[in-house]
Formats: sequence, structure tokens, C-alpha cells
Amino acid sequence: MNLNSLIGAVAALQRLEGVAGVMLFKGRNTVHKQMPFSEGRALDLMDVLGQMLEGYRQVRRKMRQVYLEFDGGTLLVLIQDETILVFLLTARADADLAASAASVLLNDHALVLTQLSTEAADSVSRAHDGIEELVVSSPRRLQEITDKAEVVVNNWGQVRKQVESILGKVMGRAQLSMMIDRVMAKRGVQDPYRLPPAEVRKLAEALIEQVPNTTKRQALLSELETLLAE
Repeated sequence: MNLNSLIGAVAALQRLEGVAGVMLFKGRNTVHKQMPFSEGRALDLMDVLGQMLEGYRQVRRKMRQVYLEFDGGTLLVLIQDETILVFLLTARADADLAASAASVLLNDHALVLTQLSTEAADSVSRAHDGIEELVVSSPRRLQEITDKAEVVVNNWGQVRKQVESILGKVMGRAQLSMMIDRVMAKRGVQDPYRLPPAEVRKLAEALIEQVPNTTKRQALLSELETLLAE
């Protein structure tokens, strides 16, 4: 099974701002691992996450996303069946954006991931010093694959924060969150991170237009236009 497309897509996630490391695995089968710490610690992390999720499976609790915040960074874990995608995020990262990009990747490659074995892949060998090498992807080849891959998400995370900042002047946070969900549902938007840039702008404007007072609405639309132009 050729995994170059999948490996490239996972590696491309590291281009997102604030992403310090990415790892995708299924059982003992590591598809891609690029973490800023030793091989041993990466394997330990895989074991701990696997054990944690297995515990939830045993009590029939299906986990889809886990967010663990530590002093040195944040672990964002997305689970699809037996496949686990892990982000190591810094303070600069947009966790919502990373989660959406990961969800897109897992959905786009669902068939390949389903067919993957949970056993260690034949393409992975372990040297005597414990260093793992991915035979199918030398550093140069991995770079070539990554360059061809693109993170298929837009700037909705940033735009949403701007909209929330603007509308926060005229409504509460809970009301705002429900209104955003309602408008997206009405417009048939299932994943705003995959909208074309022009549609992201239209969605932002549609949210501001929910303000009933004409004077306030026009002022807020002008403020949005200024922020989007920056």
C-alpha cells in the first residue's frame, strides 16, 4: 500500500502556525512521526495514549478528541476508530484550526486508514541504538512529499475570533456561540474551514448582519471590513 499521499498530508499539518510536532499511528503501526523530542519519548507517548483510549473503550466510552494542556505545551489528540492523530501545540497555535485540519485529513484518507494494519509496518525498522527509520521516506523524499501537500483549511479560525470580538460588544458569549451555529446551519455550512476565502467573508458578514439595530450593524460591518483588510 502506497502511503506517500497520507504521509505528505500529515507532514503538511506541521506548517500550521504553532504546531511543534505531529504523529499519526494505528496500534503499533506508525504512519508518520515528527516530534521535537527523543524516539523513546515518542514511543512512550504512543503507549500511554493507546492505554488511555483502550480504557475508555472498555467502558464503552467512544473518544473522538482529547485536549491535554501542560506547562510546556498542549497535546491535541484526534481519534478515528483505531487511528490516532497527535499534535504538539505551542501557545501560538489555533487548536480549533488544527482540529479541523486533522478531521479533514482523517475523513479524506478514511479508506486507507481502515485498511492499515495495527501491527508495525514492514517499512519501519529499528536500529540497535533504538532509532527508528522510515525506509519509504528519507528526509529528502519526505520534504518532496510535504512540498506537494497542502493543508486544506482556510483562515476561518482567525476570522471567527475577529467576528466574536466585534459581536462581543453587543451580545453575550453564549448567545453569540448559539447564533454562529444557527447561521452556519441555515447556510448549510458543515465545515467552515473548507470554505473558499470569498465564502468565509460572506459568512462573517452574515453573522454581523444578525444585529437588529441598523446603526450598530453598519458600524460593526465597517469594523469587520477594516479587520479583514489588514
